Amino acid sequence: VPNPEDDPCTLAIAFEPIVGHLIPDHPALHVVPGAVSSTSGLSAMNIYNLDGRSSSLSKASYNARWNRNSKIKLVQTISLKEVLDALGNYEIDTILTDMQGHDFTGISSAGVALAEHNVKRLVTEVSNDNVASYLDSPNDFCLHWLPHMTSVGYEFEGLLRMLDMGYNEGFVEGYGNEAEANETCRKKLREDKNDEPKPGLNEFNALWRLKTEKKNSGGDFKDIVKMYHYGTHSSKKPGHKFSKEDYSKCT
Repeated sequence: VPNPEDDPCTLAIAFEPIVGHLIPDHPALHVVPGAVSSTSGLSAMNIYNLDGRSSSLSKASYNARWNRNSKIKLVQTISLKEVLDALGNYEIDTILTDMQGHDFTGISSAGVALAEHNVKRLVTEVSNDNVASYLDSPNDFCLHWLPHMTSVGYEFEGLLRMLDMGYNEGFVEGYGNEAEANETCRKKLREDKNDEPKPGLNEFNALWRLKTEKKNSGGDFKDIVKMYHYGTHSSKKPGHKFSKEDYSKCT
C-alpha cells in the first residue's frame, strides 16, 4: 500500500487468486481475484503451503514441508499486457512480482509494453544459480532475467536477499549493479554448462529501473532501495491510511 510520503490518491492493486480473502480492506488497495500470467483464461493452480501462500501454476520441483498435501484449483489468469492496457491512463510507479516461479514468464510476455507504458520500476522475484523451486518455470537471473530486461529498456540496480527491503544487509555480492551482474553472470555461465535446472530454493529480489527514469543521485545502497520501498498491509500490521478528507479529493 502507499507510504505516508506518497500522494494520498496513490493506489495499489494486488492480484491474488488464492489468498485474496485474507487481505483486510484498505481504502487505497484493490484486490483482484486472479493470477497475472502470460495469457488470459483459466488455469489449474497447485495449492501449496499455509493458506495456499506458495501456490503456483506449476508443480513444485522437489518435496518439502511447504508443498505437502497439495490440491488443485481452477483460477482466472490475466495477461500482464492486458493489465497494462487496462491501466493505460494511470502512471505506474512500481510493479512487484511474487508469482511462485512464473515471474519471468509473466513479465517477459509483455515484451516492450512495460517501457511503452512507462513503468518506472520493478521488483521481481528471481532464482539464481539455475536452482528452480517449480517445474517448467524459467526464472533464473543470469539465464533469463538479465538479458531480457536490459533488452527491453531497463537497467539492473541490485539483487536483494528475500525479505531485505528494509536496507539491512546490502546487495548480494557480485550483483550490486548492472556491470557487476554482467561480469558475475558471464563467469557463472562459462563455468556451468548445464542448462537443466536444479531443484531447490534459491530466491532473491531483483531491482529494475526504466532507463529513461532518472537515476538516484545518491547511488548508495539505502538511496537506491528506498526508491523501491513500498508499504505493507495485513491484519496484524495495517498499512498507512490517509484522512477521509484526503481521500475525498481523489477522483
